[in-house]
Amino acid sequence: MGIIELILLLLFLLFFSYFSYKKKLLNFEGILIANAVGLAAITYGPNPTLCFLAVVLFFVIGEIASNYPKKKHETRNIWNVVGNSLPALAILSLVAIYPEHSIIFQIGFFGAISAALSDTLSSEIGYYSSKKPRLITTFKKVVRGTDGGVTRLGEVAGLCGALIIALLYFVVYQNIFAFIIIVLAGLVGTNADSLFGALFEIKKILNNTHVNLLGSSAGAIFALLLALLI
Repeated sequence: MGIIELILLLLFLLFFSYFSYKKKLLNFEGILIANAVGLAAITYGPNPTLCFLAVVLFFVIGEIASNYPKKKHETRNIWNVVGNSLPALAILSLVAIYPEHSIIFQIGFFGAISAALSDTLSSEIGYYSSKKPRLITTFKKVVRGTDGGVTRLGEVAGLCGALIIALLYFVVYQNIFAFIIIVLAGLVGTNADSLFGALFEIKKILNNTHVNLLGSSAGAIFALLLALLI
């Protein structure tokens, strides 16, 4: 990375940190972890700029969806960021250890980000569905905000999130198979999140961080397995 690119990166992270703290989007620890994810993407990503842009899109679009239209929303903390980002970070560490498989790991990385953004949009936008959500395990109608509840609007929003991340990859590589894998990884991730929510979070066995982590991991593992097969 050249000196100009490094300066631009640091300026961006500084602006992101200030804006997130000022608007109470993330607390101090959450900002540190978010910056660490961005730095890891641009340091270890097979395509550093592309991986960094994927992380930026996730945080920016996710926060827009979480805060517009305006509604009460708790400031995200370190555990919110970890739950969504840890699978992507784990894959980046594998890139550093096994660089010969970087292309496969990059698809897995995008699968993890796709799952995280898909789940975020599904939850935040699906909240505004005019119809009551249905529990993913029984399809019975439940109260809005129930763990494991899904709506048609939420599923469409989740699909849009997955498409955004997949399109970013496709614009650079024009690989239709990877595009499909990343889209499907997003849908697998968000529905896995709902499934674990219905099975465990609703019973207080797991919390939201655990469920987010499992959902993002499901998307990442799905993408890795299909990338290995194809």
